[in-house]
Amino acid sequence: MRKRKVETELRKALDGGTGIRLAYQPVFAANGKTILGAEALIRWGHEVHGALPAAQFIAIAEERGMIGQLGAWVLQEACRFAVRTDLPWLAVNVSPLQLRDAGFPEQVASILADTGLAPQRLQFEITESVLLDNSDASRAALAALRQLGVGIVLDDFGTGYSSLSHLRRHAIDKLKIDCSFVRLLDGDGNSAAIVKALIDLAVALGVDVTAEGVETEAQKMLLVAMGCRQLQGYLLSPPLEPIQLLGLSGLASPAEVEPAAARA
Repeated sequence: MRKRKVETELRKALDGGTGIRLAYQPVFAANGKTILGAEALIRWGHEVHGALPAAQFIAIAEERGMIGQLGAWVLQEACRFAVRTDLPWLAVNVSPLQLRDAGFPEQVASILADTGLAPQRLQFEITESVLLDNSDASRAALAALRQLGVGIVLDDFGTGYSSLSHLRRHAIDKLKIDCSFVRLLDGDGNSAAIVKALIDLAVALGVDVTAEGVETEAQKMLLVAMGCRQLQGYLLSPPLEPIQLLGLSGLASPAEVEPAAARA
């Protein structure tokens, strides 16, 4: 009953454009000052239940067949915001169910055309489950998106079961090291060894790597020493309202955000 209630209220929120919004968490260069891009994060301030966890209502949207509508709203809103800014790129999280929709790449192309955002300024963050799914629809969608010019980022890397063959087959543009590894960097030698191995793997594959969940100066220093050049976390900035992000200084120039593949 609660799921049905959330579903009904979520539909109303999407139709009316009220309650749902996006926050944006910047991604910084190794110096901790230069903004390389940002990640769009959905928020829903429910009038009765307050702020609902995103994972909770996204799961209900997936279960109830609403993820397409919700994902389209997020993408449209994120692209409209990005095109008005000097952000080099903006990342948007994508559900595996969206990638199984044969019409998803066409929808993305339409939204990019409507908003005027260059495909190269958009990145999609996917989970390792997308690679494990290995369905024809998901493979075709990822290939079409990359052909369009959109970057593909593997989120929460190291927590799932993806293999090197999956990474090669799908031509990922960036790996994001999960915050669970970063959190243990301060005092766990095993975690430090794992993070270093993940960064080295990204370098060997010629892709970018972002460490998320950076919360202490010690973590930041270790990650930079290991060769990580993109950092995200509360030490540097929490998720921000659009106007707050626009007020920050330090946006990178195009040369500063050149992809790892281009530098290789």
